[in-house]
Amino acid sequence: MVLARPHVVRLLAATMVGRLPTVMVPVAVILLITTTSGSLATGGLIGAVYSLTAALSQPAKGRLLDRYGPVRISGPGAALHAATLLALPYAASTHRTGAAAAVMFAALTAPPLEAGLRALWPRILTAPGERRAAVVLDSTCSGLVFITGPLLTGALAAVHGPDAALTMAAVLGAAGAACVLTSVPARSWRPASRPVRASGRLLTTWLGGLVAVLTGTGLATGAMNVWAVQLADENNDPALTGLVPAVFSLGALIGSVLLAHRLHPGGARRHLVAGAAGLQAAWFVPLLAAHHQPASSVTVAAMAAPGLFHTVVTTSAVLTVQALAPAGRRAEAYAWLILAGGSGHALGTALAGALSAHPLGGPVLPALGAALTLAAALRTPAHTAPNLRA
Repeated sequence: MVLARPHVVRLLAATMVGRLPTVMVPVAVILLITTTSGSLATGGLIGAVYSLTAALSQPAKGRLLDRYGPVRISGPGAALHAATLLALPYAASTHRTGAAAAVMFAALTAPPLEAGLRALWPRILTAPGERRAAVVLDSTCSGLVFITGPLLTGALAAVHGPDAALTMAAVLGAAGAACVLTSVPARSWRPASRPVRASGRLLTTWLGGLVAVLTGTGLATGAMNVWAVQLADENNDPALTGLVPAVFSLGALIGSVLLAHRLHPGGARRHLVAGAAGLQAAWFVPLLAAHHQPASSVTVAAMAAPGLFHTVVTTSAVLTVQALAPAGRRAEAYAWLILAGGSGHALGTALAGALSAHPLGGPVLPALGAALTLAAALRTPAHTAPNLRA
């Protein structure tokens, strides 16, 4: 079992803890700005600055990670990131421009733990089956991050205020990064030589198609979060704001567990297309439920359906990168996937907000994001897809 291999449990758990600020900070920033100024629009904008800056900076961080290794890049980044989060409440209380600048700097210095973990797997796991299982476990931990982060932030903010949530995010981020960076695989990282064929732009080859695929999935999840807020407002039930994405993440978590036991050998493109097709079909379940009973428990439970297939799509994309990325550019390739998901999420959030009063609002826009995912998956070249047979 892959969990019995040295360093696997430590790296998975520490990376999960270190990634919690990714989802805690945007929520805490919105609550902080709203508390200090009463402007939800300003809070949402500054919170989006963190998410978008963190996503757009991923490829540059990935290139640095490939060249210098996690200790030299993520170590200073984690320290600066934690310090900035601790100073953020003061910046927010003095000037909005200062708060926006602090949020942007925090996003730029956030350590690339997710890309670093995925780049470490081939260095510590030699068997293809073990690497595949590790990627599925990674997806499972990601689901836990997106369930735990918002719930922890909301609880801390409700009891102690948003300052406490930012402090906790700083502590957890620094602790998780420290545990990863003091591990043997991170300390023994040696940059791989960059082959000549890897000197070009990754996006001009197979990676561009995967970026389009995950942009679609990100658009769907970003729009879903806005729809959850709409449901909460329309039905005077604040719990729906967190419950809808939590059920989606729970579906993704279940999908990860099932995938770990049921991923059949075969081409990664086949899994990618099948997952994208399932995701497209699954989004019609909450769409139909919302049409008949907008705030019913059936509608909320239906959100688990697209979550199941979301895991298949993202895992297939990561496995393809694992098999095809040149040794000297693996972290950068993974970083492009993270950028795609984050940018799509921001785009979906913006579009859903702008179309909130339009028929395309609600669960329709997430279904359109799934359609983009399927169209991009179908255009992925078959001849570049690796075989997943262990």
